[in-house]
Amino acid sequence: MDRKDLSIDFRHIESFNRVADLKSFSKAAEDLFLTQPTVSGHILSLERSLSVRLFDRAGRDIRLTRAGEIFYRYASKILSSRKDLLNALSEFSQGIKGELSLGASTIPGEYILPKLMGEFRKEHPRFMLSLKIADTKRIALMLLQGDVELGLIGARLNHDLLHYEKYEEDEIIVVCRSHEFQGKKIDFEDLLGEPWILREEGSGTQMAVEGALRKKGKTLKQLDQVTEMGSTSSVKEGVKAGLGLAFLPKRAVEEELHQGLLCQIRLGEIGAIVRQIYIVSQRGRTLSPAGMAFLRFLGRNRLKVH
Repeated sequence: MDRKDLSIDFRHIESFNRVADLKSFSKAAEDLFLTQPTVSGHILSLERSLSVRLFDRAGRDIRLTRAGEIFYRYASKILSSRKDLLNALSEFSQGIKGELSLGASTIPGEYILPKLMGEFRKEHPRFMLSLKIADTKRIALMLLQGDVELGLIGARLNHDLLHYEKYEEDEIIVVCRSHEFQGKKIDFEDLLGEPWILREEGSGTQMAVEGALRKKGKTLKQLDQVTEMGSTSSVKEGVKAGLGLAFLPKRAVEEELHQGLLCQIRLGEIGAIVRQIYIVSQRGRTLSPAGMAFLRFLGRNRLKVH
């Protein structure tokens, strides 16, 4: 490799990182609003420039090579430094746009942040926002790795480098398709024989439910779990299809409850399960101008998210 002639496009690095993160060319293309051939071309161009193979491909299985792992570490730092540079310069030049990467667990990401991001953009049109949605544990990891600057998540994780600020509360309810339990208060033990759909480990909803049950001497292991699903939407569709009962955030099923497609089961001895939504950031890290502006914006809009 002739390093004097080495020239790497930032867009190619971004494509590489998304493929590495998502382990899929098609998902990376969708995430970047590009075509799959374009993303594949970016990776091929990188491999030719570097004279190394970055990915091993075996059917649909995509893995980083050893060279790819090394390049990924430095590529992540390059993209993070580029974003920090643009954000720093945006304080002095109206012509340079700041970038803000946000992360959110499912409920804040699907039901809270999109509206807030739209309102924020009206006030700050020169800032570019991006949003990554994953489970609470994954968002915390992305924050620690510098992939996102601020997060909105539904549970606290014990880590010295994470700083939490309470944002709002979110109620979690039990839902089912049948109207057999409509309007009744049911004991937890009466539902042990029913089939249940549960979220995956790392879900903020799941962690909140486990905590509430533990206080009453109960546990999710008592339930007859028939399947595990990786998103709120898939759980909701599973309940609608009659697979079983589920714990779901009320705001995610309000429309279905209103239309009578689902009904709420009220747990007598458990009571309301309420979890806190937190703004999370990395302790000791100075926020970019866009990050500081968005944090101030969140503070002003606590009561406008419903």
